[in-house]
Amino acid sequence: MLKYKTMKKQLILTFIAIISVITTEARNVAVSGGGNKGGGNGPVSSAGCAPATAIATLELNNIRARVEGTGGSMWMDRPNGISAYNVPKQKTGDDPRYTSIFAGSLWMGGRDVNGQLKLAAVTFRADGNDFWPGPLKLANADIDAATCSKFDEFFGVSRSMIDLFVAWYQAGQDDIING
Repeated sequence: MLKYKTMKKQLILTFIAIISVITTEARNVAVSGGGNKGGGNGPVSSAGCAPATAIATLELNNIRARVEGTGGSMWMDRPNGISAYNVPKQKTGDDPRYTSIFAGSLWMGGRDVNGQLKLAAVTFRADGNDFWPGPLKLANADIDAATCSKFDEFFGVSRSMIDLFVAWYQAGQDDIING
């Protein structure tokens, strides 16, 4: 029994000695300023665009959710550092806030013509923006500041608008089929 206690004591002391010798280094992420975080030597895709500022609150059924323009962040009130995905949504300002998601973001990826993986993702604002408002030009995937500014908003749609579009598209398909 004495041998067991001595061996147990030696193992514990050895473990403590190993733990105390191991060092760990931690540091903050280096912030390189705003702009596109993408790698390579290609042109910056934001072309002088300011980050998106549009914010919308979506209210469906018993849910209230905050969504940022094309900044990629969803369900978070970033200035106040709180969740903005409420289930059930508050009826008055005095009601308690129940949240099921703290934050979320858009991640989009694919392969380029050379097979290289490209990824645009929001990592809760460690550095820069990967998403900008507005459509890209087809020829060179370029955009300008005026276009970014014009599209920095939310565009609402209704069921009747969607039905009208589907009917318009189907009429074109029928024309193609019928010659």
